[in-house]
Amino acid sequence: MYENRTLVRGDNLDEMRKLPDDCIDLIATDPPFNSKRNYFVPYRDQYGREPDTLVQAFTDTWNWGEAAEDAYQQLLVDIGGQIGDTIQGLRQFLNETPMMAYLVMMAIRVVEMHRILKPTGSLYLHCDPSASHYLKIVLDAVFGTRNFRNEIVWCYRGGGVPRSDFSRKHDIIFRYSKTNEVTFNVDDVRLPYSQASQERLRYRTRAFRGNRVYDNYDMNERGRHPEDWWVMQPIMPSSGERTGYPTQKPIELYKRIVTASSNEGGFILDPFCGCGTTLIAAEELNRHWIGIDLTYLAIGAVRQRMQETFPQIRNSVTVIGTPENEEQALALARDNPHAFEEWCVTHVLKFRANDRRGGDGGIDGTFRFPLGRIQGRQAYGKAVAQVKGGNYTLGHIRDFRTAMQNAEADLGVFVVTRPPTQGMLTEAARAGTYRHPFFDMESPALQIYQIQDHFRDTPPRLPFGERAVL
Repeated sequence: MYENRTLVRGDNLDEMRKLPDDCIDLIATDPPFNSKRNYFVPYRDQYGREPDTLVQAFTDTWNWGEAAEDAYQQLLVDIGGQIGDTIQGLRQFLNETPMMAYLVMMAIRVVEMHRILKPTGSLYLHCDPSASHYLKIVLDAVFGTRNFRNEIVWCYRGGGVPRSDFSRKHDIIFRYSKTNEVTFNVDDVRLPYSQASQERLRYRTRAFRGNRVYDNYDMNERGRHPEDWWVMQPIMPSSGERTGYPTQKPIELYKRIVTASSNEGGFILDPFCGCGTTLIAAEELNRHWIGIDLTYLAIGAVRQRMQETFPQIRNSVTVIGTPENEEQALALARDNPHAFEEWCVTHVLKFRANDRRGGDGGIDGTFRFPLGRIQGRQAYGKAVAQVKGGNYTLGHIRDFRTAMQNAEADLGVFVVTRPPTQGMLTEAARAGTYRHPFFDMESPALQIYQIQDHFRDTPPRLPFGERAVL
């Protein structure tokens, strides 16, 4: 069992299978919806500026292939039962379509969610109409129809009006329990009575049902019992809560879930943790938490957000599944260069990942740092990074120097896994020396940084600044 405040970078199916039975009090998660979209993050820094670059946060598109077929066979043969029969029936209807690939991916994970929940535990699964009707069939098959508790409708307003349809302004959150002995703290999530209700109840309305008269309209001093439709606005673009993560949900939505279905000290799991809203809610409400995500970007985002929101726990957040030594880092560079790049940018440098939809212009990451007030206005410097996990040449150094100039960057960090030659060092030195206008800081404008130095606690020489993932 993982300890409290643990972030795990990895496949949530593998990671949930490591957890013992009946260990989690609440799973609250917002998985991909099969929206057939690639989600990009438009980064906005803490000073309100939004760079003109985007990073792909995750891909919500699915295709039938070996992985889907393997998951299907596990559900049918190894797990079987009601979910095996259900998935077999769905395949006869949907065939080997992207929707079917999405459903087997979700179904095999829902099986694990059910296993690891405590008997008093609950699952809140966030989805939208693109796949909610199929997901409910899967959930019924795993949890049993008797343990379906609510279909919560999260209603909101916002821009975007279709010409030929009603505006789509709600999401669905399915709530299931593992048994009938479910934790539900209704008094802690009661809502204020409306003015009209208060007026009506003040006069103690008497109601009739056939020949029976009853009088049960006393107001509860803690508020009214909440319905299964929740009206909450999504995060506005100007909100300080916004991180830039494309599917971020408002913290109040998940605070209500965590409050209603867990107690202080209970363990909360989000196996698709994204930017960490469930985990932020859990920490604020004195719950223990575990977050899992497949991308280094998401794990770095959550760690950064936790440190900024709760600075007192800065040293108590554990990250698992990222390279812990030089050997693991080099293996990642060899086996998965893209993941190595993402890890270097978001975890080692703590830059903002920079991935244009077309090309990245030779820049893998960026961060800005304050220079102080110049001519009455706050000024900022800019550092950029490029990562080379394999072989690199003098030409790559030269190209990066050009990319720095094109990006109007003050500093550049060229991350490598092999020592540079003397010619490469000479080429890098042509970028000159950077001197901070106010601080006592001087460094090469273009630094060749070996990843081995990261494990020797020797960071690149950079000014303090907005070194955050999101």
